[in-house]
Amino acid sequence: MKSTFHELELGKAVLQNSTDIGNEQLIVTLQPDSKAPVQIQIRQNTEGSSSTSSSIGISPHGLQQLVHWLREEGAIS
Repeated sequence: MKSTFHELELGKAVLQNSTDIGNEQLIVTLQPDSKAPVQIQIRQNTEGSSSTSSSIGISPHGLQQLVHWLREEGAIS
């Protein structure tokens, strides 16, 4: 699997994994307003089928709680 990361524009970044059967993208969009939710979109595209996409928004406070929980679980340092 080959992974790439690049910034599309200010406040928007893409992490992409390419596999033998297609690719996956995680797109994160930060808004200039510090109270606006962070938008996270996941796209999957496999050979021979149409792409699928799902997205969520998370408040800055929710994101802080998520990072805190991930640290407690040892998923990030």
